[in-house]
Amino acid sequence: MNKILLTTFSLLFSISLTYSQGLDLSKFEKNEGFVDFYLDREKGKIYLQIEDLEEEFLYVNSLTAGVGSNDIGLDRGQLGNTRIVEFRRSGNKVFLVHKNYDFRAYSDNPYEVKSIQDAFAESILWGFEISQKDGESLIVDATNFYMQDVHGVGDRLSQRRQGTYRVDNSRSGLYFDMIKNFPENTEVEATITLTGNATGGLIRSVTPSPDAVSVRQRHSFIKLPDDQYQPREFDPRGGFFSISYMDFTTPISDPIMKRFISRHRLEKKDPNAAVSEVVEPIVYYLDRGTPEPVASALIEGGNWWSQAFEAAGFKNAFRVEMAPEGMDLMDVRYNVIQWVHRSTRGWSYGSSVRDPRTGEIIKGQVSLGSLRVRQDYLIAQGILQPFEDGKPADPRMLEMALARLRQLSAHEIGHTIGLAHSYATSAEGRSSVMDYPHPYITQASNGELDLSQAYDDKIGEWDKWAIKYGYGTPAQGQSEEEFLKKTLEDTYAAGYEFITDSDSRDPSGAHPRSHLWDNGASAAEELNRMLNLRKNKLASFGLNAIPEGTPHAMLEEVLVPLFLMHRYQVEATSKLIGGLDYTYKIKGDNQPNHTWIPASQQEEALDALLRTISPRELEVPEHILALIPPRPYGYGRNRETFVSRTGPVFDPIAPAESVTDAVFTFLLESGRANRLHLQAMQNADLPSLESVLDKVTAQLFSNTNRVDLQQEIKMMTEAKYVDYLIALSKNRDASNSVRAIVRAELEEISKMGGPNGMLAMHRDYLSDKIESFLELPQEISSPEALKIPDGAPIGMESMSCDFEY
Repeated sequence: MNKILLTTFSLLFSISLTYSQGLDLSKFEKNEGFVDFYLDREKGKIYLQIEDLEEEFLYVNSLTAGVGSNDIGLDRGQLGNTRIVEFRRSGNKVFLVHKNYDFRAYSDNPYEVKSIQDAFAESILWGFEISQKDGESLIVDATNFYMQDVHGVGDRLSQRRQGTYRVDNSRSGLYFDMIKNFPENTEVEATITLTGNATGGLIRSVTPSPDAVSVRQRHSFIKLPDDQYQPREFDPRGGFFSISYMDFTTPISDPIMKRFISRHRLEKKDPNAAVSEVVEPIVYYLDRGTPEPVASALIEGGNWWSQAFEAAGFKNAFRVEMAPEGMDLMDVRYNVIQWVHRSTRGWSYGSSVRDPRTGEIIKGQVSLGSLRVRQDYLIAQGILQPFEDGKPADPRMLEMALARLRQLSAHEIGHTIGLAHSYATSAEGRSSVMDYPHPYITQASNGELDLSQAYDDKIGEWDKWAIKYGYGTPAQGQSEEEFLKKTLEDTYAAGYEFITDSDSRDPSGAHPRSHLWDNGASAAEELNRMLNLRKNKLASFGLNAIPEGTPHAMLEEVLVPLFLMHRYQVEATSKLIGGLDYTYKIKGDNQPNHTWIPASQQEEALDALLRTISPRELEVPEHILALIPPRPYGYGRNRETFVSRTGPVFDPIAPAESVTDAVFTFLLESGRANRLHLQAMQNADLPSLESVLDKVTAQLFSNTNRVDLQQEIKMMTEAKYVDYLIALSKNRDASNSVRAIVRAELEEISKMGGPNGMLAMHRDYLSDKIESFLELPQEISSPEALKIPDGAPIGMESMSCDFEY
């Protein structure tokens, strides 16, 4: 017994000695704020002073200095994860615990709450050793916590096959210039160096010594918002992002999955007024590193949102302005727009810090890629061809590029105020900045080009309805449920609809109006209009498209966006074939029921696609080929030029192949083929898969006796068609009936001979190829077995709470 007492006393004395003699805090720099800390600048250490155990707060990580490659995807100013955490003591340690808010219990019964908390795992993110006690406070050495690769830079480099990297502590350290403390947020930044063996070209292209990648990462501890915010229930028709979670205290008769929209807190000074000043406006600050005239364009476009908030009843509720000198753009207290540089053009995006409990947006963070605008400039350059006789650049090129930036600013800010993409609005008079707009350029009968309407110059009507739904307030005597129902039904009665990414990006898409980078109420009509404009400008394309002193070979960079200017309209048009007109309909609402696309529209779309792959539309005019020599020294081929099978010489067939692949990728997609077969079975007036294939075959395999590039392009399209049919007949996602129909079409094609010469040899080659495929032993590859829905137990909701912008 005495031995046990002695051991216990020794242990307690040792701990006491550690606490009392471990640190002399008076020698360190104390920073008071949300979480007090001490800095030992001489040794590069930071100590947290933890006082409030088991008190929840937000923990956000971010990348303040990035890698600079769009393909790798590690940008300056990139937000990471947002978590609700708390400090929890366990013996001589303090755990940083990530609370599990995906599964919740809101109940007065503490036993019920605890049972649900204990049913699902938490995540301990870090364990801090207690260095000493300071009164009631615990002092912990947090240096190693801040030295970790919390943003996952090493994992991302590995995923992108750029090499295997891990943190090198000898080359990492606290970044003292950006370690700050405020009453409601604590900001600590560190320089993190990851070392390894660089194996990828992407990381080599942007890092001076690619075996050592140094970035800066930020850790933010943030006070949770108060409980005065009123969440708003999510509705799929409203156009807003959402959070979701399972509430196990929900009555059995109600959905267990709860969904609420993401939005900023916005309150009227006079809640009963139809239009009122706001308690606190939503303000966005533009990166001071943004050059002019870009900065002015971004501020102007961003401020369009004030129109939508005004329409929803909020006066002076929203504004964008230049960031004041010295503002920390990553500080959670500010909504910001960053001008982000990369080695190649890439996406812009809007993200946010949200309260996982309610969906309240605490910080909006917009990242705009600085090089994307140059693509618009190139499109305008190829169309205007302005450099005749050494003339200066046509001002309309810059005007169109700046118009795109205004639209871009409004679009990405829209994401950070809660709005998802709204891709059907280009067919509704360009009624939303949340669509992806293609420049709308017209040409008069005298040849004069009009770029003044390339992009919109205001907020859209759909955007106003969406902000009213998301932020608007019920009138006196009106319930929130009544207000939201009426707002949504009025929106659709006015002729607007909301369709987003999941229905617009899929190659198997079926919606007739929801597309990316398209224009017009009729996709096929707009495709034909674009083909006419493209044809006219290709006919006049020449050295006037590049300024004096530019190598002739650089004409190709300007030719590419002109030759492919219709690529996205091709995708939009293809979705009409086997397409379905539908909405996110709710039982009892005023939206129409879904219907197949009328036969006339499907046939018009097929005719437009067939025109797209006719040799006369695919041929690069001879006068252009005569102007583009091999690339000169120092100007190698790049991702903005066509691939070449002719060595250093410009390949005249490659552009045609690019368009042909795009058409057949969408037209002969398995889901579309399945729908074509099924729609004709349900309605004999609609096109069938057989009728579509017969029409394509008839055009492609019509006999001509030419010996020129158009003949070579024609043979290329025939060969591509056969290859895509073979692939479709082997596709396990295609139904048995579709695969049988495609094989029958291949058999018919194999019987088609050519009149003479090269075309005859080519058709014989295709015939041999088809017969060789058809004579192969049939693969035992039934269509992919479909997963049967869950049976016992069965549920109606997904448990995933993930969300992507």
